[in-house]
Amino acid sequence: MHGTEAAGAIAGSSAAELRLQRNLKIVVIVLALLLAAGLATGIGRIIYLASAPGAQQIGRGSVPAELSMQLPAGAEVRAISVAGDRLAVHYVAAGREGISVVDLRSGKPAASVAIERRAPVN
Repeated sequence: MHGTEAAGAIAGSSAAELRLQRNLKIVVIVLALLLAAGLATGIGRIIYLASAPGAQQIGRGSVPAELSMQLPAGAEVRAISVAGDRLAVHYVAAGREGISVVDLRSGKPAASVAIERRAPVN
């Protein structure tokens, strides 16, 4: 259609069609605003999380220079894991297994867990 035909089509529209067009324009504008607000919120959240210090980060100088951990005599270390400010050591000593956890900030033991191996019960 050309410009004059389009103007004629709009002029020939009923009041119900004009109301429907106006309502659709409002819906499209509202949805565009919601989309923009959601995008801005997502970007803002990413920036906030990237700039905030993590709960499990250890700052330099906050860990003592030397740490010692008490393990049973003859213990063989199987695995070591660090999570945040905790160090977990999985060990085997005299046929028994255990996990010892130490707090890296204070250097003090946080927990000691004995592991018992049993056959599964059905």
